[in-house]
Amino acid sequence: MPNFSQARPPRYHHFVLLLWEERGADGSHAAWRLSLQDSQKEARIGFKNLEELTAFLEKWMKDSSESNDQLPKESE
Repeated sequence: MPNFSQARPPRYHHFVLLLWEERGADGSHAAWRLSLQDSQKEARIGFKNLEELTAFLEKWMKDSSESNDQLPKESE
């Protein structure tokens, strides 16, 4: 069981999620498009579908956790 008394405080990261519906020439539904805007970098990343967005977030969380685990150790 994890020892929560020595755990680091949670980290937060904000993304703004944008969703919009693309329609064909006849006005019928064509596709939903998505994008995330990173609130810290103001970078915007577009996705063709929910699967792409999910894959990006899963990779981002994994990479972010790994980089956080590699913080420099305190000097002795």
